[in-house]
Amino acid sequence: MTVSDFGVDPTTASCPEQYVALLRRLRDQSGLAYRTIARRAQRNGDVLPASTLATMLGRSTLPRRDLVVALLRACDVPDDRAAAWLTTWARLSAARTVGRGAAPEQRPPGAGHRSVTPPSPPDPMASVTAAPRGSPMLRLVPGTGGPRDVPGRLGQVRVAGAGGPDPEREHIAPPALAWPAPDHSPADGSRLPVPFQLPPAPPFLVGREAENARLIAAAARDGAICVVEGAGGVGKSALALHVAHQIAARYDGGCLYADLHGTSTGITPAEPADVLARFLRALGAPGAPASSEEASALLRTWAADRRVLVVLDNAASAAQVRPLLVSGPGCATLVTSRWGLADLDATVRIRIDPLRDDAALALFERLGGAQRVVAEPDAAAQVVRHCGGLPLALRIIGARAAARPDAPLRGLAERMDDEERRLDVLEVGDLSVRASLHLGYQAFGDSPREERRWAARLFRLAALPDWADATAYGCAALADLPVPVAERALETLVDAHLLEPAGDGGYRFHDIVRLYARERAHEIDAVADREAALSRLTGWLFATTATAARLLYPQEKLPFAALSDPAGRPGQPLADTADAWAWFEREHTNLLTIARQQVAAGQTLASVRDLAVVVVRFIDYSGYVSEQQQFGELAVEAAQRLGDRSGTALALNIVAVALLRQGRLDEAIPLLERNLAVQRDLGDRAREAACLNNLGNALRDKGDLDAALRHLRAALAIRRELGDQNKEGSVLDNLALVHQRRGEFRQAVAHHEAGLATAAEGADPLWQAQALVNFAETLQLAGGHEAAIARAAESLEICQRYRHQRGIGLAQRVLGDAYASLGRTAEARRRWREALVRLDGLDREANVKLRAALGDDGRDVGHDPTLSP
Repeated sequence: MTVSDFGVDPTTASCPEQYVALLRRLRDQSGLAYRTIARRAQRNGDVLPASTLATMLGRSTLPRRDLVVALLRACDVPDDRAAAWLTTWARLSAARTVGRGAAPEQRPPGAGHRSVTPPSPPDPMASVTAAPRGSPMLRLVPGTGGPRDVPGRLGQVRVAGAGGPDPEREHIAPPALAWPAPDHSPADGSRLPVPFQLPPAPPFLVGREAENARLIAAAARDGAICVVEGAGGVGKSALALHVAHQIAARYDGGCLYADLHGTSTGITPAEPADVLARFLRALGAPGAPASSEEASALLRTWAADRRVLVVLDNAASAAQVRPLLVSGPGCATLVTSRWGLADLDATVRIRIDPLRDDAALALFERLGGAQRVVAEPDAAAQVVRHCGGLPLALRIIGARAAARPDAPLRGLAERMDDEERRLDVLEVGDLSVRASLHLGYQAFGDSPREERRWAARLFRLAALPDWADATAYGCAALADLPVPVAERALETLVDAHLLEPAGDGGYRFHDIVRLYARERAHEIDAVADREAALSRLTGWLFATTATAARLLYPQEKLPFAALSDPAGRPGQPLADTADAWAWFEREHTNLLTIARQQVAAGQTLASVRDLAVVVVRFIDYSGYVSEQQQFGELAVEAAQRLGDRSGTALALNIVAVALLRQGRLDEAIPLLERNLAVQRDLGDRAREAACLNNLGNALRDKGDLDAALRHLRAALAIRRELGDQNKEGSVLDNLALVHQRRGEFRQAVAHHEAGLATAAEGADPLWQAQALVNFAETLQLAGGHEAAIARAAESLEICQRYRHQRGIGLAQRVLGDAYASLGRTAEARRRWREALVRLDGLDREANVKLRAALGDDGRDVGHDPTLSP
């Protein structure tokens, strides 16, 4: 594509400011970075350093002709188009020279004023009939916007045929701005300044289309206050400046900009009074009042009758921003901040999150070279993944890649794989992710306020555990703080975008932020303090697990002793079984990751060994088979390091059951047979019965129904011998399923009823729900469809009470089968669809059956968050 295709027409410029704005558009649409243009200019024999180019495009004065020529040549502008640019340059240069010596009434319209050509075509409502060919004239075009068209205020002035190569072309000249007080105009009669203080826009913006459109729309409202918030390095300023340059043409009163230094190295936040004074000087005010209140009022007064855009970058607080707001019709303020600024009344708040993977990869392609991404797609994806969607990190890593175009990306990816080196890699020149994050942390670590220093300490310590989501209770244990204090500290960190809310009262680190926080913890907190913090968290987590398990399984003899907190602190209070189930749903992943961290450190091995036994029933019910296997493997490692043969065998049983759930029978059965031999050798009759029960289920699934009956009957005999009624009910239910597979429905029904009756008193409600759905399946296969619906509905009610997704899905599947058998096809399909949503990723075998039942309709069924629990 050549520049002539871009639609950038230099002949439309009627003043130097417009000309520079068009040069900026030319550079933007070329897609070339400043340094690339500088290198091209050097190859062409021109002198145009990147710093000079940035200064030239950031000013409102007419650039030197040789710099314009260098830019046009570097952007490959064809000769005929370059001639139009230089002709316009000559016209503007001559007008400037004439204007300096002319009387005010002879000055060319618009001289000394800024007007930016809009990026889109003019509003058709503002069009004017063209003048006859060859007859230059001035026309007044009424302003749009109702109340803004007041007496004494000029609309836009269109200059037809004013010195361009096309006599019919219309040019926009800015109006003469009427200040509130005529005596404030310059004494020599020259026009008042129209400031354009915006720094250059980013060369391109990727992955922010929705935020860009939303911000443009919000800024169009009179007196709009638009807050762009997000973490350090996420691209707040880039978005705000990108939008500001797009909408600058709306603001004929000028564009003001200030970096408020809310988080700047070695610079205290800007004082509003100082910023007000700068703004008023830029607008041409003769002076600023002594008090901030008066200066703020004067800014609003001078902006009230003109369109002014104010960009306040890097704000520290709402109090810093309020005096700098403009509220007149057609005015707007864009504010960026790492803080939420919840106490600032805003028209719109736009939170900028890290880029999605596809947008992050696209940005890396633009920065590091698309051909390299194509050549090494896996390495490129790995590099981008480690940047975590942070544009700052991507800019840095893109600059590193561009600086060494012949180096393979694989080496860069390998260096970023090392967590201890990753922050070092994410530094180039004056760009540093570590430095950006440190600016946000300083507001806490260096604060004179005690609660902020608590938040800084919590920020460091919360990065030490390998947990997915932190909670206020967990952080209180970790930092040895009261829960309300920990909660306030966490919310403050969220407001500073150092933590992210994770839903359900949880908090989460961005991966790169966690690395920085851990680095700070290792630099500031002593080893003993870090170990004590992790010990407190582990003790609290395991103790609460024991509390939850006691509520859910009161009849079970589980190894709770090793899970008690060594310091005697109680776990999180849980009121009932629903609380207990919710606890497991929220914390099961944290339990796994912290248990793994403890085993790696050689800590609390006995607790990890017994934790797996306590947690596994919940994990098994929920269908988290991958976690079930990992818990078992951790327990095996912990027991073996303790030299505990019995514990090792029990842990192997957990692994074997997880393999059964995955259909890996040929791996599970040998493990169970080996475990059975160990338990018999140890003389542990209860665990022998458990092995026989699991082995019977595995043989049933393998199709060896006779062997399955033998093992299950042996297990039943031992459990009756031990007087364990709840476990007896479980074996009876498993025997019923074997009879069902054999087509012996009468015996199957009898065993189901006996199992439910035996375990009825004090039974685990979720086991009862599973037994009911098994019973319903048997009744359905035996032709008792109405009875099957009744039993499945009982199971569904229990599972909904506990929000047990897998249980809900299994009950809905059987209900669907029963309704289908009764000819109620629509109801059946509704039930099957919900079952498929609930069981996604939790029950492979059930999903296969459901997709077969739904046919083509089952292929696109995914997660539906609108389903009721």
